[in-house]
Amino acid sequence: MKELADMLAEAHRLREAGRPFALATVVKINGSSYRRPGARMLITPEGTTYGTISGGCLEQEVAQQALPLLEGGQPEVHTFDLSDDDLILGFGIGCDGTVHVLIEPIPAGTMGPLAWVERGLTNRTRGLLATVSDAPAGSGLLGQRLFIADDGDADGAITEPAVATALHDAAPEVFAANRSQIRTIAAEHGPIDVLCEIVKPPVRLTVFGDGHDVHPVVRIAKSLGWQVTLVGRKPEDELAATFPEADAHVFLMNPEDVRDHVDLDARTPAVVMNHNYMRDKTLIHHLLTAPGPYVGALGPSHRTERITDELQAEDPALTDAHFDKLHGPVGLDIGTETPQEIALAIVAEVQAVLHDRSAQKLRERDGTIHERVPTG
Repeated sequence: MKELADMLAEAHRLREAGRPFALATVVKINGSSYRRPGARMLITPEGTTYGTISGGCLEQEVAQQALPLLEGGQPEVHTFDLSDDDLILGFGIGCDGTVHVLIEPIPAGTMGPLAWVERGLTNRTRGLLATVSDAPAGSGLLGQRLFIADDGDADGAITEPAVATALHDAAPEVFAANRSQIRTIAAEHGPIDVLCEIVKPPVRLTVFGDGHDVHPVVRIAKSLGWQVTLVGRKPEDELAATFPEADAHVFLMNPEDVRDHVDLDARTPAVVMNHNYMRDKTLIHHLLTAPGPYVGALGPSHRTERITDELQAEDPALTDAHFDKLHGPVGLDIGTETPQEIALAIVAEVQAVLHDRSAQKLRERDGTIHERVPTG
């Protein structure tokens, strides 16, 4: 997410300066590759790049291909073979895959598709960004886009009505799957491929606590580009002075009022680390019924077990599904002792839960590291 934030900042700078830029987007992968479809890179008129589309082997070549397009060029798809044979030519990194990259000029004074990406991030709503990634020559469809918000509002244009209609019809299914996919749609000039990306709001980690051990949690989360809300028992200006890296600071006197003072949505994991049993217990009770996917509780296992037992006795409405969100002791077992190490373990566990991953060693994982992008 930090990569995208840097890209958006540069796009705004170029737009305000009235300068064009190029945008490179990975639209298809055959085999294995460092990045997945949807990875983007911005190229300035000077050839400076923001973002990555590979492990470093393609960026310079793609930038060179992009610069001529700034002089009134049309979108193009370039294919790069990253198999071992290409190591001789200096491209490959041993991924043994083929990467298809859409390179397109973005006119001066505009943000191009990044405007729709930013819209989803700013409004904290999901969106479907559909990009024509392969089309018959002469159709003029390559690079055309349609953005469909979670509430059904749409923007952009795909000039062939049948394609636009098919995408609107497919939107509920893509939203339900909650993951990007490639769709093949029958068009007037022949079948076309459309990369359907789910644009999700940024992760907004909410940390409850204002002790010294909170600092590294905030810093590591921010290094990932997450938004961080710091909730404590001190005045907001004091919290802001103590934790300047956090995006928001909330004074919360009574933990039972948390839902009235803290915005908790489906992309808001929470970590409770107040070092106060009754306060933590009350917060956990309310957080378990909030939309967030993760509630981490600092402290030993017997402390979390006691909280669980008491909450089950006090509130029969709490189900196993609620308690499945509770992670205590918080963090992964990576051999931690210092606050920095503990913070690393906490953020790593949140990342794993958000992506439904086991946090096992990659060498022990069956199959590929990245799930294949569905096609159909």
